[in-house]
Amino acid sequence: MIEWQGKRYWIIGAGSALGRALADQLSRVGAELVLTSAEPEAMEKLAEMLPGKASAMTADVSDAEAMSVAAKDVGAVDGVIYLPDGQGGHGARTWDTAAIKKVIDRNLDGALNTVGAVLPGMVEADKGHLLLVAGLSAYRGLPGEIGYGTSMAAVMHLAEELYAELRNSGVQVQLACPGHVIEPEPTAEGDTPAALPPSVMTSEAAARELFEHMNDDVFQRSFPTMRGWVVRLSQLMPNWLYYRLFRSQL
Repeated sequence: MIEWQGKRYWIIGAGSALGRALADQLSRVGAELVLTSAEPEAMEKLAEMLPGKASAMTADVSDAEAMSVAAKDVGAVDGVIYLPDGQGGHGARTWDTAAIKKVIDRNLDGALNTVGAVLPGMVEADKGHLLLVAGLSAYRGLPGEIGYGTSMAAVMHLAEELYAELRNSGVQVQLACPGHVIEPEPTAEGDTPAALPPSVMTSEAAARELFEHMNDDVFQRSFPTMRGWVVRLSQLMPNWLYYRLFRSQL
């Protein structure tokens, strides 16, 4: 278990449900946080709400120069967490090149610009922690996931390439692939929360999984556990079986 008290982490994409929940989790164990998302005002409010020390840093992840400047302004950190914030998969029957490219550019360029801003310093110092978050749709193509799944697969591949080269160095690279994450529905006192589908997790549950992953030295983790194993095992399926099981409902 890592001693988190006094650690300093930069969370990029902290405006998502998972990002906010993870920020709360890390803040409660004593980590100092720097928060970045597409909504700077929301990050200011989140920083004020967290129990520990936190600040907001404005930066456009799609702009490499802006991320480099932000990294210099943030200063020394123990780790960086990248959560992609480009949402929305598209279908072949309703093809929209501009919308698809917008999601891919946001997620993939964001990952590349983040890595470009922080990795050289980690490599030079031979220390640091880089966590890239993709999604279960990264493993194999799914109907209706054009753009989002494409970018997740690219982020996964990037993490694998970085880990392959840096795994014997002082720089720890990790990859996390969560399923669909939602905000928990508010319930009246005494009420039982509604059951969720197997592939869906609350942001709090997903943040706990991420935090546990950050506390181990395993490269890759997928969750929810059962859905994660199903998707990962699907990589071993022959195409005829995979596309029969994961076919479009149209």
